[in-house]
Amino acid sequence: MKTQFDIPGAGTVNIRRGGHIKTLSIRVARGRTPWINIPAGKSDREAEAFLMARRQWLVDHLNRLQTSRPATGTFPAINTAMQTKFHTLRVLPPDNGATGCRREGSEVRLFVPADAPVEWIAPVANRLLSEICRRECNAWMPGRVRELADRHGFSHGRLTFRDNLTNWGSCSRDNNISLNIQLMRLPDDVIDYVILHELCHTVEKNHSPRFWSLVRAACPGFVEARRQLKTFHTRC
Repeated sequence: MKTQFDIPGAGTVNIRRGGHIKTLSIRVARGRTPWINIPAGKSDREAEAFLMARRQWLVDHLNRLQTSRPATGTFPAINTAMQTKFHTLRVLPPDNGATGCRREGSEVRLFVPADAPVEWIAPVANRLLSEICRRECNAWMPGRVRELADRHGFSHGRLTFRDNLTNWGSCSRDNNISLNIQLMRLPDDVIDYVILHELCHTVEKNHSPRFWSLVRAACPGFVEARRQLKTFHTRC
């Protein structure tokens, strides 16, 4: 059984199988080899045909990831910074020769060796950034979701937060909402749009005209917020 495909112009595409996978789908995420989700009952031949039929889509998305940068900043290099809703994470040279992490008010400072390669700084900085986002999300997001739901007359099930690679939020059949902790890096109006988008899915599960009418009523500026959202990535 294959573990990857080699697609002309796109390169390697990893294969992911699982009993919970219901449909063939392609996923692309910053910092990862693209992968295809294959449900039970689908052969490698069917999956490869699916990939080839969508090859141009895959190539376009990979090119977009290579040429675009998150509007919130760029890691990883010494003397760079990343802003979250409540904190600024700065990557700095050693403080009097000492490396490590220190918090100064709303600023989190990560001191790394002056000669550290980018490949070493990146995972350390991004793990710390994700932890900052997780803590902020757990503390702030439930209240904001509750506020927006009450204001617009929505109700939802369980609320969870995850560090997903491929989406900013989701709503299950049971109206359980999951939001990406990396939302804490985004502007407030974009965060609200993602929350309201998922709340609208508690009423309308698809992206039909009725769904977008709900979004427009709850979030009149959604077109611009949606445009901005496309300039961000779940990974820096």
